[in-house]
Amino acid sequence: MPRSAGRSHAWLARKKGGPDDPFLPKVGELYLVNTIIYSIGHDPAADRPAVVICVPLEPASRSPIQLVTRTSKPAPGIRHPADRSLKLNRDGVFSDLVSVEQQLWRPENVEYLGILPEPFLSGVLGRFS
Repeated sequence: MPRSAGRSHAWLARKKGGPDDPFLPKVGELYLVNTIIYSIGHDPAADRPAVVICVPLEPASRSPIQLVTRTSKPAPGIRHPADRSLKLNRDGVFSDLVSVEQQLWRPENVEYLGILPEPFLSGVLGRFS
């Protein structure tokens, strides 16, 4: 089936891992995240790269995990060049702050891509923390 012109995102997120227990990420880690698990209106992408900027201190707390998502479309935010080592093939911008409930942070919803390097991580934390 041919892709429609102008649409660069998959319609459905692919499963990233098995149905394991939720886990807590670390600040600075970059993940490919299923967009239906975070708190934002409508995201046209099924998956989106996002860097972790805030993690609850206690797994038992009800506090969400905070992320900043990355887009390859023009947007205000922290610019970041393509980086094939992180599976990011296009230049992009870290632009939207979103939250994910801890119980949804599971291997089936997120795929670890690596650590966002400096100075980009400091830029994102400075703007969004």
